Amino acid sequence: MAVSIRTQVISLLLASALGLGLGLCYDLLRPVRHRSGDLVLDLLFCIFAASSAFLFAMQSADGTLGTGELLLALLGLLIYFQFFSPLFLPVFGKVDRIIGGFWINTQKHLKKLFQKTEE
Repeated sequence: MAVSIRTQVISLLLASALGLGLGLCYDLLRPVRHRSGDLVLDLLFCIFAASSAFLFAMQSADGTLGTGELLLALLGLLIYFQFFSPLFLPVFGKVDRIIGGFWINTQKHLKKLFQKTEE
């Protein structure tokens, strides 16, 4: 059974994309984690990351996650944190503040509405 170089290159590129995607997911959760201080989101991210690596291994390399794929996923994660995270994180923080403000205002209006209906 011959191993195709093209297949290996595609697998390695997908592994680096997996690392980039995991970094993006981590940054999406970061403002919420800082605001709530809850460890549940950290646990959910770890489960998501492990599940993603497992599914990637099952799909791309016949059930084996090679050292090359693992290293390129880590490299993709590090590249994301070094170059893309400083660009995206302020945007995610602003979006989180907008959604948080909308949520607080919605709660206030719902509370007033329920108080009026009880009277």
